[in-house]
Amino acid sequence: MKINYTANARKYAFQYPLISAIFIQTSFWVISFFFLSLILHFAANGFAKIYHVVIPSSIKPIVIISVAMGLLYGISLGLLDFYFYRRLFKGKSTGLLIVVKSIFYFLMMILMFYFVKEIIWGRFLYPTYFLGTKFNLPEQAWADYFKLTMVYVFFMSIIISFFIQVNTKFGPGVLVPLLMGRYANPKEEERIFIFLDLKSSTTHAEKLGHIKYSKLIRDCFLHINYISVKYGAEIYQYVGDEVVLSWPTKHLSNPLITLDFYFACYNYFIEKKSRYLKKHGVLPQFKAGMHIGKVTAVEVGDVKREIAFHGDTLNVTARIQAKCNELDADLIISEDLKTILPDQKTYNMVSQGLVPLKGRKQEVCIYKVMVDQP
Repeated sequence: MKINYTANARKYAFQYPLISAIFIQTSFWVISFFFLSLILHFAANGFAKIYHVVIPSSIKPIVIISVAMGLLYGISLGLLDFYFYRRLFKGKSTGLLIVVKSIFYFLMMILMFYFVKEIIWGRFLYPTYFLGTKFNLPEQAWADYFKLTMVYVFFMSIIISFFIQVNTKFGPGVLVPLLMGRYANPKEEERIFIFLDLKSSTTHAEKLGHIKYSKLIRDCFLHINYISVKYGAEIYQYVGDEVVLSWPTKHLSNPLITLDFYFACYNYFIEKKSRYLKKHGVLPQFKAGMHIGKVTAVEVGDVKREIAFHGDTLNVTARIQAKCNELDADLIISEDLKTILPDQKTYNMVSQGLVPLKGRKQEVCIYKVMVDQP
């Protein structure tokens, strides 16, 4: 059984955001400090040979210190990222966030060094490995190591922040395949796409004004994000008041979950009607078109990069969604998608026959989808 790494990573990141934030930071910093321990070890061996001095040959103590520093620093920054950035500083000035983070980083570095020096080294490593020997680390050496570590951490922070920003931009679970070159060249995939478009968007925009309308869209997309995780949908892109999501069929055990996702979104906004009316003055509802087919996925752009899907499947899905107003439908799917759905009694699918789609010569058979009433 093949595991969908991207979908599982997204699901875990949304279900356990605090653990995910700590895990990402800790993983990066443990690896970073481990590399620092190797650098220090080989540098010390080199100087020992040059100046003909005897130093401890075991790398184990310095690895223990480095891993401990990575864990302490990673956990601290993970908590900072979650509580300061995602909670307390959400929507606040980026400059203020940078200042607060910088102060926090410096204070954590001081506390971490004190802990490593007094506890890990003084009470554990020195008595275990060096008691009874002539080896010790004077205060001047600790001061120099502190300066070295600060320089190293400064540059590693830039690199790690870059990777975290890339992970944030493309979404959890995409960074690893991206680094492995999965999307460097066009890659064919079979996917189910859904185009969700806000109903009466022009009316809402005129009534609310562009600022309040943008807040409405922001809240709608945020809640669709949360729902998408439960149903394994991958968010492809946002286009104005429309959001495009997809499912790779290779990892989809039950295609019916794609219809379940739409009606979960539909029911969510109905359930939260009073909240949206109070906050925004309107009740958002989305119309949708769905289709299945082959697409190519490839990393595009230079100044601004992103992973893009190309193919007729996307065009057909967009044209199907555009038929919602004409047919007075909330959800329309293609016959290609209907044929792979298992037998069920939840949804009533009414054939609309072959219909012409704008810009396409070949007609497509489509179905209106409604929930069967008991």
